[in-house]
Amino acid sequence: MANQPSETDSGPATEESDRYASRVDEKLAKMGAALDNNEVLLEILHDKDIFEQELDRIFGQTWVYIGHESEIPEKGDYRRRYIGKDPFIFVRDENGDVQVLWDSCRHRGATVCRAEKGNTTHFRCAYHGWTYRNTGELIGVPQKGEGFPDLDPDQKGLHKAPNVESYHGLVFAAIAPDVPDLEEFLGPATWYLDLYFKFIDMEVIGDPHRWEVDTDWKTPAENFAGDNYHIPMGHKSAIDVGIGSETAKGNKESDLYAITGHNGHNFSIYQIPGEDFFWGHPPEIVETFNEDSLTDEQYEVARQSGVSLGTIFPNLSFIHLGGSNDPDKPPVGLLSLRQWQPVEPGKMEAWSWTLAPKDAPEEYKARVHEVGTGTFSPSGNFEVDDVGIWNGIPDSAESVFAEKVDATTVFSMGSGDGAVAEIDEGWPGPGTAYIEGGKTDVNQRDYYRQWHETMSKEE
Repeated sequence: MANQPSETDSGPATEESDRYASRVDEKLAKMGAALDNNEVLLEILHDKDIFEQELDRIFGQTWVYIGHESEIPEKGDYRRRYIGKDPFIFVRDENGDVQVLWDSCRHRGATVCRAEKGNTTHFRCAYHGWTYRNTGELIGVPQKGEGFPDLDPDQKGLHKAPNVESYHGLVFAAIAPDVPDLEEFLGPATWYLDLYFKFIDMEVIGDPHRWEVDTDWKTPAENFAGDNYHIPMGHKSAIDVGIGSETAKGNKESDLYAITGHNGHNFSIYQIPGEDFFWGHPPEIVETFNEDSLTDEQYEVARQSGVSLGTIFPNLSFIHLGGSNDPDKPPVGLLSLRQWQPVEPGKMEAWSWTLAPKDAPEEYKARVHEVGTGTFSPSGNFEVDDVGIWNGIPDSAESVFAEKVDATTVFSMGSGDGAVAEIDEGWPGPGTAYIEGGKTDVNQRDYYRQWHETMSKEE
């Protein structure tokens, strides 16, 4: 029988790869042209090839949030986490160091961590019993002497994320070997993160809520980056019954700043001029904050802050506000971290953590968790509003019609000659701050430009 040419010899696999690359490049070119017109190509919110490229060029090439150090306070504490779709073990090892271990046995590739959280000194593969310390070191191979006499355990420990760094308790990892330092990646965003994590010693309360949403992971990421425009319409029912921040309910006059600046990280801050508000935390809680940790300018921003929200590229968002889940109960200061985990084209998993000041009384922390569950969780008043809006977008994005007409969506608010959103030259923080931040898409445009730039890089 004559030798048949393999796909690699004859070219079909290469041709398929070329078609894939060509199709992605075509979509990225159309996206670039759309961004030049302050629009976004709708197809990128539900496209298989784009999605696969994102896993490689975004989640495989940049820093991604893993978790907060307070989630693993003791030696041996661990949590299962993901970078893109890749499973990792977020663990504090026996030396007290934070590790991010790839959850794949070196023998046959089976997962070695079968629980979402716990405490252990070792991870043992259920397939053949290979055993690893929580440092990742291989220490047990059944029948090693007979079956693997030449195996060097030092060379077969669990793979680790090549880069793991923490910023005031926020742990990030990057699986690309060569990336800038975390603080360089965050850049001027650290000025704003300091307001929430350096000024306040935060800790996670309870486990993250997790639920699937039929929408693309980028949609909520750009929403939290600066879509204040949707609040009066999208969250009207909650606001009408007295659920939400004092600024949203109209009880406090505020100035809204949209702040755009570096690597796709963007923020929105509602300032209540002249008031000691501190995101709704009561005075006795504010007394526990680290006032000396901030500059005078940062402290003034924190003092007058009613609501702060933003996104750290690619998929970590947050909201810090004085809120309540019951109009008959007093509001508390709530910080919610959100992560938008990619699942498949047009589908993501939302993760939501509630954080409270570590030094606050336990009853205050319990109330913060109650408010977090009632507002930003699968059953939360504000969360259900957003999900109901977002889950129709992929249906349009994957349609034949969208591809036929190269459908785009509009991100031009605040860019016309008569736009009221203007640069505030007196803003004390880094980046470019726009007053009337609810009337501009500048943050969302910056987010998508960073997405496009990152996707367009070869490595």
